[in-house]
Amino acid sequence: MQWGNIKTLFILSFLILNIYLVSAFIDRQQDVGFLDNQELPIEDQLASEQITNDADPVDVTEAAYISVIQRELSDEDLEELDELEEQTTEVFNNNMIISEWNSPIQLSKDMTNEGLETAILPHVLYGNEYTISEWNEELNILMFFQVKEKSPIYYNENGLLLVYLNDDNEATHYSQTILGEVEVEDGPVQLNQPTQVIGQLFKANYLQRGDNVSRIQIGYYSRISAEGIQVFAPTWKVTVNESRDHFVNAIEGLIYESNETEFLLNIIGEHTIRMNMLDEENELRENFLPLLEDRLEMDNRSETE
Repeated sequence: MQWGNIKTLFILSFLILNIYLVSAFIDRQQDVGFLDNQELPIEDQLASEQITNDADPVDVTEAAYISVIQRELSDEDLEELDELEEQTTEVFNNNMIISEWNSPIQLSKDMTNEGLETAILPHVLYGNEYTISEWNEELNILMFFQVKEKSPIYYNENGLLLVYLNDDNEATHYSQTILGEVEVEDGPVQLNQPTQVIGQLFKANYLQRGDNVSRIQIGYYSRISAEGIQVFAPTWKVTVNESRDHFVNAIEGLIYESNETEFLLNIIGEHTIRMNMLDEENELRENFLPLLEDRLEMDNRSETE
């Protein structure tokens, strides 16, 4: 009787051991499968998630950090500004221009980016240094970024041209800030290439199953700001599904967050403060301030709905 109990105990012990070994084996196989998937080339990982890349190739392999300070308008700049025809202009702190066109510039939604630039840029100071970024339809504002070292400076309030449109898509007012001369920090360094950048976005869960990378462009994004000097890093702008932009530092791999509408609303708030500084009978204030306040009210209404 005692031997039978011992035999039953041995059988149960071996059964438990076998169950444990089988379980451990299955877990090990799953871990190996996961690691094998992680070791797949990024192209294969993207393909498995049906993430496609239709962006045109960009042949940029090296670039450098640059530093820039905001430009203060010289007497010559102010003279050139005065020579721009059919405008009523105010200059704030010698570094920000806010202006109203006496005759609105007619635009249309079907105009190409080149067409929009041709219509607007000849009518602003140093217009050849700016490139269009977006037509923000929510606020009906055209946003132009200043170009340095042949590439745009993304979302920087010190190198920005905003064009305000009315309900008939006529450009009526603009604000402009200008960055000064560039200093190149050290020398050019090797950049992470678009495939690597797409992989970084995928691993950080910025890309989802079925996404399409539609455009990839190189530009600059503010990395450090101190005492009026800003250091800009070479940065890839990755457009997904023609509507969503991600910005990735091309050297360090940092991913920057940018909310276009929030950025514009902050600028509009600053413009509103400046307009309120003008005399109440100032014609520019009288015409531009209601336009700014209307856009702020649009945002307030959208938040309460």
